[in-house]
Amino acid sequence: MDVKGRRFLVTGGAGFIGSYVVDALVSQGAIVSVIDNLSTGRKENINPEATFYEINITDPKVKEIFEEEKPEVVYHFAFNVLVPKSVENPLLDMDSIAGSLNILMNAQKHGVQKIIFSSSGFMYGNTQHLPAKETEPVDPISPYVVSKHAVENYLKFFKKAHNLPYVIFRNAAIYGERQATGAMADYIRKLSSGQQADIWGDGNKTRDYVFIDDAVRANMLALDLPEDYPDPIFNIGSGKETTLNEVYGKIAALLGKKAQPVYHPDRPGEQIRYCLDNSKIASTLGWKPEYGLDAGLERMNII
Repeated sequence: MDVKGRRFLVTGGAGFIGSYVVDALVSQGAIVSVIDNLSTGRKENINPEATFYEINITDPKVKEIFEEEKPEVVYHFAFNVLVPKSVENPLLDMDSIAGSLNILMNAQKHGVQKIIFSSSGFMYGNTQHLPAKETEPVDPISPYVVSKHAVENYLKFFKKAHNLPYVIFRNAAIYGERQATGAMADYIRKLSSGQQADIWGDGNKTRDYVFIDDAVRANMLALDLPEDYPDPIFNIGSGKETTLNEVYGKIAALLGKKAQPVYHPDRPGEQIRYCLDNSKIASTLGWKPEYGLDAGLERMNII
């Protein structure tokens, strides 16, 4: 899609992935508005050419933003990402579900042409079938997964009931600059300041890492997916497993530090192994990751 002059709304546009998608849209001439309550997003991430609304996605005034901005496409990133905290208190995710419904209802009422939703590869839980395909059953391993899956199902309902097109991305562990939450960001922060970071478990849990530039490219390609495409759910992953110990060691080496993480007993609601099959999006939209983990880490300004 040629986005020049087209109108976009990005929820969570001050956050990690969302702010990079805003940058990509603005650089191609799109008219972009951002909704973010700055709970984990940062004001300095917001592109100065975007119109910024500091507001929670549950706020009734979201309706006024849709009326004013008239978005043609909505990118929905805003969500509680503090997974361990929601395991302790699942009520923390209620805001994300109610806010997502507020966005979907307003999108339907105001003629939005497509919603692109940032979901999670955690959907597949501790499946033994790796790399996990989109056909793998959803395993409610944490309240975060339950909440993301609820929004996926609401998107399917709005498509069936109101013909609102959508694309769902089940993301692997996206990493890059501006990342404020998650294990890798914590490793970088701690090691950079001369401390050692915490790892829950023995460090042999695996994750599938995708560099931010690759994730943004997938989000832009979603604009070209036909509205009548059946089951528009796609994994964004590399198909490769990397242990937390390996990632920690790579970051420590880049920073010239010793890798001596502080190990703690594992927590409930944890994913043990994790990597995603990307053959569906490769064959449909021509997406494959261009950066391996080493290349991505080297592109980050962490030294």
